[in-house]
Amino acid sequence: MINLQKNWLTEGVFDFEYKKYVLLAYLQHINREFDVNRLHPHLPDLKFHFDACLSIRANKSSIKTAIPKNLTGIDLKTWQLKYEETHQDDPYMEDLNYILDFAIPRLSKSIEQGTERFTEVSENVRISPVGIVPLRLQEGYLLFLHTFQPLVSVFQYQVALYDELKERVLKTRFLETVRIGIGYTVPQIKVDLTKKNKSLPNPATYIIESKYDYPLHETLLPVAKKLVMKEINIT
Repeated sequence: MINLQKNWLTEGVFDFEYKKYVLLAYLQHINREFDVNRLHPHLPDLKFHFDACLSIRANKSSIKTAIPKNLTGIDLKTWQLKYEETHQDDPYMEDLNYILDFAIPRLSKSIEQGTERFTEVSENVRISPVGIVPLRLQEGYLLFLHTFQPLVSVFQYQVALYDELKERVLKTRFLETVRIGIGYTVPQIKVDLTKKNKSLPNPATYIIESKYDYPLHETLLPVAKKLVMKEINIT
């Protein structure tokens, strides 16, 4: 697995061609992962690197605008003061400009591709409550029905306060994978979970069914988390 370090812009050899090679290798790996619908953690990582590049560019601009300029005259057509820049980027900053100009649009394109895949998967996933929906929805269970096998993967979920983006999210914990059939159905799984965990006498429980056989942890789970948050509508 090819990762892009959080401080990839500044660590190691600081050279435009080298940084370009590092970024393109990373994006090539990400695109291969997207081709087989493995979206997590790649899509959040892309967004992190994209936001970091934008932040660095914005900080550079704010520093540059704060530097005093020489007044050179007045534009008689617009009556605006005309200034001469006194600050020139050194070679390091020029290379940084080149790298940011190269990286930002390519990261943006990969994010767009990943987001499209995420939306596509969401449209092929159905979430349904199992049994009576309780008043308390902040914690419960997610049951992932395997597409081509009589198996169900069971996760316990809990609504977290906020993540680093100040959004409410689901925290999940894998419990087990069980086989279902005529003698053991999805509702029976909920009954057994209630017996095992007395602290949740009537747990909110959702069955997640997918039209296609997507990877569970890399794709179905992050998609289901988003969809369940919409379903329970907790703000």
